[in-house]
Amino acid sequence: MSKKSGSDKKILTVIQSMNNERLPSMTKVNNAIPSKTDRKRMGAHYTPPALARLLAEKIIDYIEPSGIDIIRVLDPACGDGNLLHAAMEALRQKGYENCQAFGVESDSQAIDKAKRTLSEYEEGHIELIGGDFLDLATTFQPQQDLWSSFADSNVIPCNFDIVIANPPYVRTQVLGAKRSQMLADRFDLSGRVDLYHAFIQAMIFALREGGVLGIITSNRFMSTLAGKSVRAFLTNKLEILEIIDLGDTKLFEAAVLPSLLFGRRHDQGRLYNRYSIPFTKIYSQLPSTPESNNFISVRDTIVEAVAAGDEGIVKVFGGTFNITRGRFPVTPGSSEVWALLTSQQKELLTRLIEKSERRIEEVACVKVGVKTTADDVFIRNDWASLPFDKRPEEELLKPVLSHEDTYRWAMPRQHTPDARILYPHFYEGGSRRIIALEQYPRSHSYLEDYRARLEGRRYLVDAGRRWYEVWVPQDPNSWGAPKIVFPDISPEPRFCFVEEEYIVNGDCYWMTLRQGVKEEILFLILGIANSSLMTRFHDASFSNKLYSGRRRYITQYVSKYPLPNAHTEIARSIISLTRELVNVAKSANADEVKRLEIIIDTLVYKAFGLNPDGEPL
Repeated sequence: MSKKSGSDKKILTVIQSMNNERLPSMTKVNNAIPSKTDRKRMGAHYTPPALARLLAEKIIDYIEPSGIDIIRVLDPACGDGNLLHAAMEALRQKGYENCQAFGVESDSQAIDKAKRTLSEYEEGHIELIGGDFLDLATTFQPQQDLWSSFADSNVIPCNFDIVIANPPYVRTQVLGAKRSQMLADRFDLSGRVDLYHAFIQAMIFALREGGVLGIITSNRFMSTLAGKSVRAFLTNKLEILEIIDLGDTKLFEAAVLPSLLFGRRHDQGRLYNRYSIPFTKIYSQLPSTPESNNFISVRDTIVEAVAAGDEGIVKVFGGTFNITRGRFPVTPGSSEVWALLTSQQKELLTRLIEKSERRIEEVACVKVGVKTTADDVFIRNDWASLPFDKRPEEELLKPVLSHEDTYRWAMPRQHTPDARILYPHFYEGGSRRIIALEQYPRSHSYLEDYRARLEGRRYLVDAGRRWYEVWVPQDPNSWGAPKIVFPDISPEPRFCFVEEEYIVNGDCYWMTLRQGVKEEILFLILGIANSSLMTRFHDASFSNKLYSGRRRYITQYVSKYPLPNAHTEIARSIISLTRELVNVAKSANADEVKRLEIIIDTLVYKAFGLNPDGEPL
C-alpha cells in the first residue's frame, strides 16, 4: 500500500506557526507521568476504548467513500492512539483495507503509547507527528520511518476523509487572556474561549468536501452564550449528522459533560435549508424518582445501551440513566441554541410561551453575586479572632450570603450568615467608588499582608483597578431592597426571599425588581421559579444538567423564565399564598410549608393553562 501522492499534499493553510505563543501542551517536566490535576489543567483525558469504538463505528457508517483510492484518517490530539486504532479497526471490519491514519500529539510519552497501540499496522498506514495541532509550521514532510524522532517542521495535510478526535478541553482562565484573545482573533471566536473551540474549526478545515467529522467534546457549546460562534461555524461548514449528549455518565474523570458530534463537510461550505438532526441524550436518574424502578433494560455499560439503541430508563453497572431520543432543527449558519427536546417537551414549551405575558427579565434584574477572586482574603467568619490592629473596621465588614444560606422560599428567622466580607467599595454621586485605604488603617494593615497575592490578579490591575478591589462588586444601594437569592448550582430550585441588607456571594445569583414594578411581582416570580413546572421549562430550554441531577441557575437562564398575567385571579392567588409561605418558611414549619407548596405548584400549572401532567386543561 502506497502513501498519498505528492499532488495530494495540500496544506492546512489556516493553521499558522505560533511558536512564540505555544498552547498548553501535555509535555511533562522530567518526563514525569502527569497528575490528575495536570491532566485536568491541560484538558488531557484519554478516551475509554468502548467509547472510541462507538465513535469510530458511527463515523464509518456516515462516510461516503465513492471514488476514493485511499481513506485518510486524522486524529489531531491522538494521545495513546485509542481513537486511531478504533477507526482503523472499524474501517477494516467494513472492508476498507486501503487506509492511512495520521496522529498528532505534543506529549512524547503519549506518542510512545500510541506506537504500541498501533504497532500491528505496517509502515505506510500510520504517521505519528510530534507537536501541537494548532502550532504546526506550514510545510509538511512525511516521516520516512514510522517510529522516527519528531520532524523539525510539520504541517497537517488537508482533504482528510475522516477526522476523529477527543480534543483538549482547556478553559479561558487556564489559557490566559492573551492566548485566548489570540485564538479568538485567529478563529473569529467571541465570548469565553475554550481550546476545543479553536480545535473544532481547525479540524473542519482539515476535511475534504464530503469528509466526516466525529468528535468528543463538552456539551456546553450547544446551549451557552460562549458557544454561539462555534454553533454558527459548525452549521455553516458542516451538515450536522447526529448529536449524542452523554450528560453525567462520568465516562471521563474530568467534570466536563461530554457529547459526541458527527458532521459532514458539505459542498461550497454552506447549506441553505433548515433540516432536522437525530439526537440521543443520557442523564442519570436519581433513585428517589418513581421512574428509576421502571427500567426497560439492563446493560453492562451506558455505551453498550447507546449502541444498542435503547430508550427510556436503563440500569447499568454503577447507576440508572434515562436515555431520550428525538430530532432537533438546525438552520445553516445560525447560532441559535441546540435544544435537544422530545416532542412532549416541545409541546410544553410552546404552551408556556403562548400563555406567558412576559419574562422575568422584563420586570426584574438578575445579577451574579460579588466575586472577589480571593475569597479567603475578603470573606471570613473569624474576623473577631484577628489582632486588633489587623481587624478591619466594622463599617467595612458586611454580612454575606452564600449558597449554604439560600433556603427554599425563605431563611428561618434564627438564621444569620456566618461570614462577612471586607467590602472596599461605596456608592456616591450615582456611581460606585473605591475607598481611600489610608483612611482605614486596620483594613490597610490587614490587606498589606496579602498585597503580593492581590497584585498578582493581573486582570484587575490591567483593567486600571486598585490592587485591593474585588473583581465583581455590587451596587450597595440595592442591598436593602427586597430580593430573591438563589445558588448557582443546585439539584432543585432554591429561590429564597430576602429582605435583610445582605451582600450576595459569587456562588449565588440574585434579582431585584426594576423601577416602578410592584413588590407583589417578586412573590409571583418566587412562586413560579420554585415550581415543578418551571423546573421542566428549565430542563427543556437550557439542557444544562450537571452531575447527579444538579442544574445551573444563572442569569441567561433564569431571566428567560415566563410569567403569566399578574392580574388574573390565579396569579393573585399565587402571590397571596407565596407571601404566606415565606412567613411559614421563616418559622420553619415544615408540614405547613409542604401543604402550601403543593397548592402553589398546582396553581402555577393552572396559570399557564395546564394540569399537573403538563397537558392542556
